[in-house]
Amino acid sequence: MKFIKAMYVVMGLMLFVNLVNVTIFHNNYAGISLWICLVLFILGTAFFINARQLHNK
Repeated sequence: MKFIKAMYVVMGLMLFVNLVNVTIFHNNYAGISLWICLVLFILGTAFFINARQLHNK
């Protein structure tokens, strides 16, 4: 269950990065925010895979 919660935290961080980029930086750092979101997506995918592997055991 902790991996699922961590996955939701990572998804929330992705949304927060996009929100900050659009509202505060007026989309000036779109490339950097996309790379941050990509890394967070890969991290969330790792949490999801770990949760599925633990669930199948």
